[in-house]
Amino acid sequence: MRVITSVTLLVSLCACQSYVAVPVQPVTLVGVSQRNKVRVFTKADVLLVIDDSFSMSGKQQRLAAALQNFTAQLDALSPPVDYQVAVTTTTVSERLGACGPAGDPYAAAECDSEWEATGFSCDSGLACFRSFSSAGHFNQGAQAPSAVLRRSDYTAQQFAQDLASSVQVGVNGSRQPQGMEAMKLALRQAGFLRDASKIVVAFFSDAEDCSDPAHRLAMLSKDPATGNVVDQCAIMARAGVPSALEPVANYANYLRGLKDSDGTPKEIEIGAIVSLQDGSQDPGICANPTCDAACDAPAGVSACDTRCKSSPTYQICMADCAAECHTFCGGQVPGRRYVELAYAFSGVGANVCSDDASPSLSQLSAVIGIPKQVLLRAPPSSPELLLVRVERGGQTVQCAAGQGYEIVSTSDGPAVQFEGNCLLQPDDTWDLRYLTNR
Repeated sequence: MRVITSVTLLVSLCACQSYVAVPVQPVTLVGVSQRNKVRVFTKADVLLVIDDSFSMSGKQQRLAAALQNFTAQLDALSPPVDYQVAVTTTTVSERLGACGPAGDPYAAAECDSEWEATGFSCDSGLACFRSFSSAGHFNQGAQAPSAVLRRSDYTAQQFAQDLASSVQVGVNGSRQPQGMEAMKLALRQAGFLRDASKIVVAFFSDAEDCSDPAHRLAMLSKDPATGNVVDQCAIMARAGVPSALEPVANYANYLRGLKDSDGTPKEIEIGAIVSLQDGSQDPGICANPTCDAACDAPAGVSACDTRCKSSPTYQICMADCAAECHTFCGGQVPGRRYVELAYAFSGVGANVCSDDASPSLSQLSAVIGIPKQVLLRAPPSSPELLLVRVERGGQTVQCAAGQGYEIVSTSDGPAVQFEGNCLLQPDDTWDLRYLTNR
């Protein structure tokens, strides 16, 4: 994005030689450019990176329910695509709090007690560290016959059911979700990436990426004054503060370095189904009104009653249970880093809080083939300030509103839908330029 100008307007109204000055708020216009080439592949290796932290149970179920439609959309791509899908989780390791001295077994035991889990050590940086042997491994669901599911081996219904089993990865994973590092480890699994295939990675998380392979970050810390847990990853992911997180650019460069056997770079597509501001492409805390209503419905209250009926502080337990239910309905931390990686490859962002995951998966299936529409990263300040072009065979096609494209509304914000002579073809380059208010 490029800032164009910032102006303050003054409106003068004239009537019978009297003038009224009306101040108008300053307007900052930002220039936005989105551009990508349509590259058609007949093979695709799809990696789904699923957050397995405690707040993800309902969100995993919604993802699983949408996979039948996702399979049908992939099957309908033209030309047909030979695709396979594997699932991994965001669990790699976790580094929490503080301890000492390093390597001391009593310090490790204190870590286990403080963070209510076994297997911690007090590392050389004096933080409680725990690794997970499953880091970067493919998750094979209880009903899935294989960890890597190749579409051609199953009927559409079998494939969707097996994949639905695999994406429900549970909620007992690391409290330090490291989706990008998990992606890197998973793509290194022998035999998954095929020659001349497109790589498609989709992150599905309600939190931020906290990848830290160098173990510099103590993800969670406790305020000594209040005892409250502080999420250091969420703080560091915001711009303008020093960060111990692995730079997103390092993961983008890793992906760009992947090559086929003839030395040509792999084609990469990234999708980020994460916490965005509702109805936009901007990272933020999303909400799910349907889920919130279910928390207060009789079934939700009954579930809390079952959990709390033996508690000596019943009313407090019920209040905490309801609050937890509402909290887990929405996003936990804005997915800034995931969106940054997706945009580095002209990928798609979608909202993890959507009650129906089908629209989000539809966007992902579209980028595997030839897209029919492209989400705008921000609403244009005016439709007249949107320029849509398609470069085809050395010529530039100027797309006119109502003939070559339409602006359509989606659950994740406005999108350009190509039409007429601007319907995208293999090897086309689409180019969108517009101004937005910021």
